[in-house]
Amino acid sequence: MQGTHSRVTVGRRILVTLGALGLLGALAVPPASAADFTIDPKTGEAAQVGDITNPTKKVPASCPTFTSEPRAIEAWFNTDDMDYRGYMDPKNQRPWSFANKTAQVICGAAKGSTIQIGMYFIRAIGTEERPETDSQMVWNALRYVNKKRGVKIEMVLDGGGITSAAGKASIRKELSDIVNIKWCYNGCFNVNKSSKFPWAINHEKFVAISKTNWGTKSKDANVADGGPAVYSSSGQFARSQVRTYWQEATLFYGDRELFNQFNARFEMMQLCTGKSTGGKNCTKSKLKAAAKAAKTTFTLKKERGIWVDKTYRHYTDAGRGTTVSFSPQDNFVTDYYTSQMGNVDCKVDNKIRIAMYRLTETRSAKFIEVIGKLKKKGCDVQVLLSQTGGAQTISKVVSKAIKTAKLGKQVRCTATPIHTKLILIGPADNNTGRVMMGTANMTTSGLRYSEEHVITMDSRRITKADVAEDFRHAYGVYLAGWNELNQGSKACK
Repeated sequence: MQGTHSRVTVGRRILVTLGALGLLGALAVPPASAADFTIDPKTGEAAQVGDITNPTKKVPASCPTFTSEPRAIEAWFNTDDMDYRGYMDPKNQRPWSFANKTAQVICGAAKGSTIQIGMYFIRAIGTEERPETDSQMVWNALRYVNKKRGVKIEMVLDGGGITSAAGKASIRKELSDIVNIKWCYNGCFNVNKSSKFPWAINHEKFVAISKTNWGTKSKDANVADGGPAVYSSSGQFARSQVRTYWQEATLFYGDRELFNQFNARFEMMQLCTGKSTGGKNCTKSKLKAAAKAAKTTFTLKKERGIWVDKTYRHYTDAGRGTTVSFSPQDNFVTDYYTSQMGNVDCKVDNKIRIAMYRLTETRSAKFIEVIGKLKKKGCDVQVLLSQTGGAQTISKVVSKAIKTAKLGKQVRCTATPIHTKLILIGPADNNTGRVMMGTANMTTSGLRYSEEHVITMDSRRITKADVAEDFRHAYGVYLAGWNELNQGSKACK
């Protein structure tokens, strides 16, 4: 599948995407080219890092990354890969370009920096017939920066049933020499017994890098002349995630306060790991000290036996128009999705596009109410949900409620499973407005008692010209990606 057909398919998709970006930016600043990943000249894909299997834990000979300093915001999907790989060629073990790009982000870590990874689950090694070659690219990149540049790597994973004992053993076998791994049980910040909030999990998907080598002052990969970086994605580091679902990824570069927020988040999550629920270090004094060390304000408070974040939005660096919201949140605030969609002026922001993996019965009534109000106000609102997936994504009860509310044209299900959590709110004719992305689905667990994040970017709050241009480009990428996900959508069953 990797021959001429593959490259032609990719070429066509690039032309379609660039055409969409150009059209969307016609009334704004013309969008720049795509992110400058190192490209393999033989395949036309993002170059991979090291071998697809690495049983000897060999350090790769090189660690390719961006060929120029990235924008303040970079975004990409795995739609190119999904178009000509995956179901069409399941026996092709070569890593997907989406995974190679993630590895190249990690290759940007500078000498002496720190990488902190929060994930729901990861997969390592696999079997001979089904090796985890996609996640292996990430492990190769981590091994390179750890051994060659002395980068400290820490990871917090969910220790519940999502990963079997054998799976945990393979993770330790692959990564124990380079990564300090800790596990949350029943979520990190939920200190109740598992029977009280049985669906609480650490559902995060982020990589926070303290220093990068993407700056323009030096060509030495060891020199930290770039800013910090935060990578947020809808997908975990696993073959099943990369190849089965449509996913998106976003890189935030140079936003010091955003990094500090994720740094604090990680440190506090890490304190709450352990074999027992919550962990013995999950105390107010230690959590508060961790927040202070990360140069952030401590905003957690224990409610319902859960450390909830009492600050609705954490603002990042001035002029960037960016905030981050964390779950768990308390029961008395309006969740961040409803609050953003509930105050839309449809005469200004007429076009609303949503792509969401999961909508549960407990959240469907509020969701349908909000979408119905937007429709009545005259908004062009279109929602994509995943009909199928690893977990129950949309039940017959939810489908019936959508039809009863006469929202069948506004809310549809995708032909291919999606795992995105994406909301775009803006005008019909340019790349301005708001973007919400992160890890939280429209579920009670995701919004109330699991570890999640949602990042909101608002172009009307951006005062830096270069960031404003980068946002418009990213908005175009998100919208083009949404249009791809919409291909072949149909009424939810």
